[in-house]
Amino acid sequence: MTLCTKRPEGFGPLSHLYSHILTSCFLDTILVPLCTWLYLTALVALAVTGTRTATSVLGPSSRPFGGSHFRSSKSTEDVEINKLETGDQTRQHRKIHTALSTLYYLLVLAQILMCILEIVRLSLAQLGIGLLPFTFVTLIVAAALRFTKGMRGRIYGWKYLNLAAWIALAVTNGVKVAEERKEGTDARKGSKYPVEDEMTDVSVMIGVYAVLAFLEGSLRI
Repeated sequence: MTLCTKRPEGFGPLSHLYSHILTSCFLDTILVPLCTWLYLTALVALAVTGTRTATSVLGPSSRPFGGSHFRSSKSTEDVEINKLETGDQTRQHRKIHTALSTLYYLLVLAQILMCILEIVRLSLAQLGIGLLPFTFVTLIVAAALRFTKGMRGRIYGWKYLNLAAWIALAVTNGVKVAEERKEGTDARKGSKYPVEDEMTDVSVMIGVYAVLAFLEGSLRI
């Protein structure tokens, strides 16, 4: 598979056919994969920083407060009622969290399938796939970080890093759709992957990235 040498608009950033737009080759080889490079770079930096911070803060445990003990004025019945109410709320929150987490992982899986669809169709049309496969790295690593809670707290700020990755991927793919719209929906008509079809596929992926960003911000760590 070639990067995108067979695309009619050329390899460089500006199209040979339409001087006012960016080439799809530039978008698929530089702009969209850039999200993955920045994500991995930031992830390594957070991992190193988190390890050093965790090592530096290790020390003797804090001493328990030696103040006076206060007697509770609540009756046993009140305490039991509060426990029941708290337990019901906790179970409800847990169910909601489980449902949203399941949706999150299903959307990541759906996004992987959408990326595979785009890559396969570009390949069948002999247009080259650029560096789009590197998007899989972001999808898999982001899901793994959430599943392991940032490797159980070793990577500080992983939640915000994931959120930034989803937003960045949505924005860069949005630029891709905007540039393809300038090119015209009739471009590559008659080929195995017309621009109109690619715009539809990428638009779906933008929507999925947007929902992933919302869930990333909503879900508790």
